[in-house]
Amino acid sequence: MAASNDSGTNQTFQPRGRDLVIGGIPWIARMSDKARAKADGTIDDYIYPCPIDRRVLGELGMSADEFMEISVSSDTDAELVRQVRERRAAHEPAAGA
Repeated sequence: MAASNDSGTNQTFQPRGRDLVIGGIPWIARMSDKARAKADGTIDDYIYPCPIDRRVLGELGMSADEFMEISVSSDTDAELVRQVRERRAAHEPAAGA
């Protein structure tokens, strides 16, 4: 998500807020913004994956590259959440295993 500066000619990248939760999953809105920005070369001074991103990715059971692929291929937050949940479910051990 980019915000334009006062002149309207340049755009400065700014990810969504840290406390925004989508699909019941904290941090992925911000992390997906940073992943997309890194993929297209507009991340500026932000870091993907930062230490908090790494912690969240560990909890989700996926790598930074996997999450970046999901972020880039998702057109909406709902699609992002769906793909993250599917990937997460695929990596969870089966019940009783």
